[in-house]
Amino acid sequence: MGHLLVGRYFKGALLAVLFSMTVQGLLLGWVWPESFGTSWMVLLGLAVGIWLYSLVSAWWLMRRMGTERFQQQKDRILMAGIKAMLRNDLEAASKTFRTLLRQDDRDLEGWLYLARICQLQGQTRWARRFLKVVRCLDRQGKWRWELSVLAGGTSPRDTGVTP
Repeated sequence: MGHLLVGRYFKGALLAVLFSMTVQGLLLGWVWPESFGTSWMVLLGLAVGIWLYSLVSAWWLMRRMGTERFQQQKDRILMAGIKAMLRNDLEAASKTFRTLLRQDDRDLEGWLYLARICQLQGQTRWARRFLKVVRCLDRQGKWRWELSVLAGGTSPRDTGVTP
């Protein structure tokens, strides 16, 4: 039923038919044991397997849908913080990014923007702490350039090197 409720009609109908056929086989074997050709253990195993697969698959699908919704919510909060920064309302931007980090403390962009706000407000100690958090979270080095610029390094554009 979970697949049908989230719009996966073919998969939901197929799983429902397979489950009902195995349960029907079990009931027929219980009512007329002499006409039972297949082992009841095989049919019971199939019924339990189909049922468990349906539950796990529906759970995984709903979890993925919830994650996508959560990511959209995080993106809206991030954009609100960036808009506040562009309006030069650093206090509102700081509150917005802290709200984002309360929801997901592993959001690198939230930490980077919060570090930049602290730099703009003259709170260098906090900015260094936030940049340290970003360095710890950024294991793949995707934000290396941004970290070097925020940490006081030179921008590649300043040295004449084209990106």
